[in-house]
Amino acid sequence: MTPRPPARVRAAAVLGVGLLAPVTAELLQAYLGDLGGVVGLAFFVAFLAPLYGGAALLVREVAVRRGLGWPGRLILGAAFGLAMTTLVDLSTFTRSNPDIAYWDDLMSTTAVGRFSVFALVAWVTGHVVMSIALPLAVVETLAQEPRPWLGRPGLAVTAVLMVAVAVALHLDARDGGGVRVSTVDLLVSAVLVAGVGGLAFTRWGRPLGRRTGSAPAPVWCAVAAFVVVAAFDLVPISWLGVAVDVALLAVGGLLVARWSVTSAWSERHVAGLAFGGLLSRTLVGFLAPLPAHTSWAEKIGQNTAYLALVVVLGVALERRTRRAVGGSATLAP
Repeated sequence: MTPRPPARVRAAAVLGVGLLAPVTAELLQAYLGDLGGVVGLAFFVAFLAPLYGGAALLVREVAVRRGLGWPGRLILGAAFGLAMTTLVDLSTFTRSNPDIAYWDDLMSTTAVGRFSVFALVAWVTGHVVMSIALPLAVVETLAQEPRPWLGRPGLAVTAVLMVAVAVALHLDARDGGGVRVSTVDLLVSAVLVAGVGGLAFTRWGRPLGRRTGSAPAPVWCAVAAFVVVAAFDLVPISWLGVAVDVALLAVGGLLVARWSVTSAWSERHVAGLAFGGLLSRTLVGFLAPLPAHTSWAEKIGQNTAYLALVVVLGVALERRTRRAVGGSATLAP
């Protein structure tokens, strides 16, 4: 039987994912209005931690215990992203949102029936990358602990808290008045979520093989992630934007898949991808429109604070992976 990691390592890793996931998922782009200063921000992160952090932790625990690879994690992340937008916050079925100035364009420009293709691609991909993949990549790299982090009681508590917050957000969304969703919509959405999640337990979710070969230096992984995430975030809300986003996902996914199966691939490459993606999303956040009920000074202050956090994480990743390889290697070539 594989021994469990020390309690302090597990606690730090669980807390790290729990707090980081809502930040990367909802805050880095700074599209939200005033959250009530430091106290309001802390409450916001603490409230969403069981949902975003809980989902990321459960995805990791399932993957580790069932022997799934990163493909399986990403598929489970897609199921979570689809659940968020169709079952939890009901954004797919929200016709109006006065707090976001471009909402009407977002929901109508690429509409097919009642659904916005652009929004679905952007939101589901955002959850896969920012809610699941990057928080896990960062914390796993820092923790250096590949074994399960949660025991059975921890798994149960995490699942219960995640569902509780999800239900609270669902009920709040339905009270807003801008949502048009039926029981049939919710049932169909649940079936789709289950179907997507089930793919993780097929051959599509298995770990990728290994072969002899080279990979780009970690710094170029960071650059590639930066460019892909920035391009994805900055495309216009249009059918062209949908096409570009799909192409970016295809090209970026194929490149990472090709690099990650080589013998040269290491956790330093993973750290480079994570840092590049986080830095890109944070800097793009400076360009986000001014949210309602927020001054430019408040928005820039938020952007700057998030940028400082990402830089600190980047330094921590650099130092941790340098120690892990036991030398003076850096993320640079």
